[in-house]
Amino acid sequence: MPHNQLLTRTDKSLPARQLARSLVQVAVARGADENKLLRGTGIFSEDLVTAKALSCIQLQRLAVNAAQHSKGFDLAFQFGHHLVSAFVNDALPYFTHARDFAECLRGLASFQTRLCPFVSAYRYEDGDDVLLVLQDAMGSGKQFRFMAEAYCAALVALARHCTGKRLAFHFTFPFARPRHIQEYEEGLGFRIAFDQPFFTIRVSRQALKTPCIQHNRAFKQFALQRFLEQREYRLTLLDAVRFHLRRSASSTLPDIARVLGLSPASLKRKLAEHDTTFSLLHDDIRRQQAIYYLQVQKLNNEQSALKMAFSDLTNFRRAVKRWTGLTPSQLREA
Repeated sequence: MPHNQLLTRTDKSLPARQLARSLVQVAVARGADENKLLRGTGIFSEDLVTAKALSCIQLQRLAVNAAQHSKGFDLAFQFGHHLVSAFVNDALPYFTHARDFAECLRGLASFQTRLCPFVSAYRYEDGDDVLLVLQDAMGSGKQFRFMAEAYCAALVALARHCTGKRLAFHFTFPFARPRHIQEYEEGLGFRIAFDQPFFTIRVSRQALKTPCIQHNRAFKQFALQRFLEQREYRLTLLDAVRFHLRRSASSTLPDIARVLGLSPASLKRKLAEHDTTFSLLHDDIRRQQAIYYLQVQKLNNEQSALKMAFSDLTNFRRAVKRWTGLTPSQLREA
């Protein structure tokens, strides 16, 4: 995929009156001053009612201000819920008219760079369940927790909007149980676990078969076609690199730069602009895979090594220890 189809932090393509306006409205409702929210973002009040395009880095700065100046602990959850109605005339018709929520979930990837470019979800098929591991798609760093919580809340709201039901999602978070647990339960429900390796969402295949109450194939296809004709970016830069690393773990930075139509120096610089490196992305994927195969699926060393393309078990054990801080046997027992 050419690099000019990949969204970066500085590309101005996000709709101000949807993403930024939603966050400002939620923050103001929680006591924040609009002028303080917009300070240092390059966003102006008049932008919030226009189709002006903003960059991800502008929205990241806005999220920092919103967290600093708002009262309460539910900002991310309220923002996530608010996003569903914000896209009522844009992406939402596709999901409203989908056949069932499984189709909605598959469609999220197509709309990601417009709806929620900060979070991507890598999908594992885990027996009777689907497991989504949430990934930082835009180098959000410390802000990724806010973005991931908003994504989880938006998924809950989208399911309720499309199916009329609250589906049984299970959420995990890689931090200690917060004192303000009530906000998590109100925003996401009671199926929540903390101190876990990743941000994840688990849902049963049976729940995903829940039909959408306004299913209409023609309307859904029209909404999708209309969006695809207007879509400027297909993936974020970070997710494009992850995609190629998952296809071939032995890929080097020059290999992937060549596929993306970039020089190695340019790709390295662009990754640095997202506060990451090629090595960090590579190790993060391998860590994710090791934990999934060993801790979640409880596969033995030979099975896990085979899936991760290791031919030598000693090298596999050494690599798992480096990526996770634990041996394979310790991971299985965790």
